[in-house]
Amino acid sequence: MQPRLLALIITILPLIATNAVYLLSAYEGNVPWCNPYFDGCTTISKAARSGNSIYIYRATMIAYSVLLIWFWIYTRHWLLQLLGEVTKLSKVIMWIGIIGALFLMVYIDFLGTTGEINRFMRRYGIMIFFTFTPLAQVLLLKLHFQALPRAASDNLTPPVLNFQLYVLLIMCIIGIVSIILDVAQLKTYQSENIVEWTFAFLLNMYFAGMVLIWRNYRYHLSE
Repeated sequence: MQPRLLALIITILPLIATNAVYLLSAYEGNVPWCNPYFDGCTTISKAARSGNSIYIYRATMIAYSVLLIWFWIYTRHWLLQLLGEVTKLSKVIMWIGIIGALFLMVYIDFLGTTGEINRFMRRYGIMIFFTFTPLAQVLLLKLHFQALPRAASDNLTPPVLNFQLYVLLIMCIIGIVSIILDVAQLKTYQSENIVEWTFAFLLNMYFAGMVLIWRNYRYHLSE
């Protein structure tokens, strides 16, 4: 699979999966009908683990996790091609991204199970995924901006990088607002869910920029 197609799949697969399982769970009466991005009537986890949704969600998100690992490996080769050398930061980006994907697998594996240990594994699995993946995205964007003046790729352009920057900035603002609401004891079940759905959506929108950046990027096994 070539990098551009991979970036496209990891952009749309989780969006399709999360919205599909919500619709199925709502149809089966396991969660209320609403627009979860604005109403926050349920969590992604509850929608994903209810009824038949868990089978769809587990299968698609495990596949997504594997593809994410593949993506970060491609990223290291892309940076080698872009920068002309393997830098320490490019290796760090790859491993941070891979660790995030592995902990997403942990979360998915324990989804729908009961017990304190299983709850602990779910909580910290998704927490590390939502921390490490945006961190890898920030560091990758940093290298892209640094390489922009001398980039050989015509697809590494300011509009695409600015799009990714705005996505990350909105994610950061959402995180800060969430912390403020928590400290001020103003956080509600609905507001927490809205943050979760929106943050997950934006995280995948970053990868949409990679579809454009990798338009002409080809990976060969001989590399």
